[in-house]
Amino acid sequence: MSKLFLSASRIKTAQQCSWTYWCKYILKLPDKSNDGASKGWICHLVFEVLGNPRHQKYIESILSERSIWHLESISRMVKKHAHRLNVADKENLEDINKMIINGLDYDFFGEDGGEMDDSFSEKEFNLSIDEDGKKYNIRGFIDKLFLYKDKTAIIRDFKTSKQKFKGKEISDNMQDLMYCLAVKKLYPEYKSLSEFLF
Repeated sequence: MSKLFLSASRIKTAQQCSWTYWCKYILKLPDKSNDGASKGWICHLVFEVLGNPRHQKYIESILSERSIWHLESISRMVKKHAHRLNVADKENLEDINKMIINGLDYDFFGEDGGEMDDSFSEKEFNLSIDEDGKKYNIRGFIDKLFLYKDKTAIIRDFKTSKQKFKGKEISDNMQDLMYCLAVKKLYPEYKSLSEFLF
C-alpha cells in the first residue's frame, strides 16, 4: 500500500463531510473553486515570489504606493492568474491588492522578532512519524517560518478568508497543531508560536 499523507485541509474535509473527502481525494473529481480560494491562491503566489530578501525593494515600493499595480512584473502575474481563475473583475482585483499589502505590511521578513538563525517562505514538510505505537504521515507548506537565536520559531500563515477563526478553530486548530508538530520534528531545539494573519 502506498503511504497516505495527511494535510490539515484533508483532515478538515474528512471531519466535515466524508463524501466530499471521497469525491475530492479518492475519486479526484474536479473541485469548483470559489472567488475567495482563487484570490487566496494568487496572494500566496505573490508572497512566495516576494519572499526572497533580494526583493525587498519591490516590497518597499508596493508599501510606499499602497498598490501592486505600478510594478509591471507583479501586476502582469496577478492579472494573468486572475483571468485564468475568473477573478479579474475590479472588486476581486482590489481585494487581492488589499490582501497583499496587508501581508507585506506585517513584518514580512520577521525582522521585528530579533536576531534570526534562519527564515523560510513556503517551507514544505513531508514527515513519516512512528512513535508510541502510532504511525502517520503528514505534509504541508508553512507560509512563513522564522527561527530566532533565542530558539523561538514563529509560524505565520496568511488567511485570505473574510471569516476569522471562532469557537473550536481558536482553541483546537488542526492546522496550528500540525504546523507546530512539523516544526517540533524538523527543529526540535525551537519552541514554536503560531500567527494567523487575516
